[in-house]
Amino acid sequence: MPPITCHVLDTSSGAPAASVPVTLSLVSPSVAALASGPPPEPTAVASATTNSDGRIAAWSSEFNIENGQVYKLRFETWDYFKGNTFFPYVEVTFVVNMEKDGREHYHVPVLLAPWSYSTYRGS
Repeated sequence: MPPITCHVLDTSSGAPAASVPVTLSLVSPSVAALASGPPPEPTAVASATTNSDGRIAAWSSEFNIENGQVYKLRFETWDYFKGNTFFPYVEVTFVVNMEKDGREHYHVPVLLAPWSYSTYRGS
């Protein structure tokens, strides 16, 4: 299992959101680096498209995560909703904090609708 996974559910239809392109990017090697100046340009780490269950089954490339790194998941929602949405994309930025939570796997569920979205730290 990859160290970062996600699951997209379409709350307007009550079904998984299939065929949503997702890009995982490294935003910063640490939160401290973000505080010291303008953020660097994020570096794409991997990409994938959600399957029929709304999940990323496999990323385009393998990667490792390290404690303190800041990542961003970008969900391309415009085409999924055929342009009938307030959000052309949704970005979720988070910090890997293995020392605090004792986990080496990060699961990010996204509940998506044309006019709203919600996310949380999954298990």
